[in-house]
Amino acid sequence: MQVVGGHRLAAAVAAAGVDVPHLVWGDALHDGPVPDEPDAALASRRAGHIAAVTGAGPEVVAARLTRRDARLDDALRGQAEIVLWFEADLHDQLQRLQVLARIARTPGRAAPARVSEAFATGPAGGAEPAPAAQAFACRRRLDAAAIDFGESAWRAFTSADPTGFERLLDADLDAVGAPRLARAIKRWREEFPAVRDGLSRTERQTLEALSRGLFRCRDLQSSVCRHGEQDVFIDEAVYASILCRLSRGPRPLLAHPDQRPVELPDPGRAAEQAWRVFWNDSLLITRAGRRVLAGDGDWMQDAPPRWLGGVCLNGVRGWRWDGAANRLRCSGAARDCDDPGSIASH
Repeated sequence: MQVVGGHRLAAAVAAAGVDVPHLVWGDALHDGPVPDEPDAALASRRAGHIAAVTGAGPEVVAARLTRRDARLDDALRGQAEIVLWFEADLHDQLQRLQVLARIARTPGRAAPARVSEAFATGPAGGAEPAPAAQAFACRRRLDAAAIDFGESAWRAFTSADPTGFERLLDADLDAVGAPRLARAIKRWREEFPAVRDGLSRTERQTLEALSRGLFRCRDLQSSVCRHGEQDVFIDEAVYASILCRLSRGPRPLLAHPDQRPVELPDPGRAAEQAWRVFWNDSLLITRAGRRVLAGDGDWMQDAPPRWLGGVCLNGVRGWRWDGAANRLRCSGAARDCDDPGSIASH
C-alpha cells in the first residue's frame, strides 16, 4: 500500500512503475478545525469543513474519508508493506503525522518492519517519475520510535495549546525519522495572527501583493501561494476561502472593485466555468486593509473565527505569533468558535 499526500505525487508514483494500490490521503489539515477527538468524530468534522471550502456535498466528502480510513485500516491488518510518500511542505507533513498516529493507535498494528517511507526529491517536491522510482528504491524503514513520535506529534498538533507542537523544534527530529518536520512547524507558526496586526503570513502577503498592484485573483494566488513560499502547501480551494475571509467583517481588508465581498462559486454543473470566472476576477485592498497592513489596526478585532489545528482563533485575545521573539505567545483565552465545522460566516 502506497500512502500518498496528494494526487500530483500519486500520479508520479504510478508513472514510475511503483507497485499499486495507492491511497491518496487528501486533507489540507493546516486549514480548519483539527481538535483532539476520536478518529470518527474528527473525520465528520473535517468533512463538514472540506465541504464548505470546496462546495462538495458533506455526505460525499464524509464517504470519501470513510473509505480512505477503511482502506488504511485494512492494510494495517494485512501483511503488505505500507510505504508513506509525503513531501516537505506543511500540507504533507501534517498528513504524515495523522497517518502515523492511526498506525500507532491501531490494535495489532503493522509491525515497524512493514512500514517504510520514501523521500522524493527534485523540483516541486519531486513529483516526477524518475525521482519517484529512485525514492522507492531507497525507501527506509520506520521503527517503533518513529511511529510513536508521529503519534505524540499529532496529539500536540491537535491540542488547544500550540506550544507543545512548537516545542518539537527543540527535539532531535532526525533521530525520530522526521527530518522535514521542523521547517513545516516553523511555517505553521507564521499562520497564527501576528502580534503587530493580527494578520497571518498568508494574509499579509496577500495584502502586500494587492498594495503592489496585483489585482487578478489568479495572479494573487500565484504570487502568494507559489512564489511566496519555499515549500508550496496552500491549494486553490483553501486560498479562495482565505480571500473570502479577508473580505468579511464590518471592516473588510479587500473587496472587488465594486465593493462586493468575495464569494466562493456555487457547486453545480457549471462549477468549472464559475471557478474560471472567480480566478479571473479582480480585487482591491480597502482603506481598512491598508491601515492594518501599516500596523494601524488589528485584523482580529473584525476577523471571522478560524482554526489552526486544535486552536480556535476568535477575537483579539488568544494565541499570536511573535516574530521578534520567534515564538508563540498567548494574550488570554479566545472566544469559542461558534461553528467549528463551517466557514459559512467567513
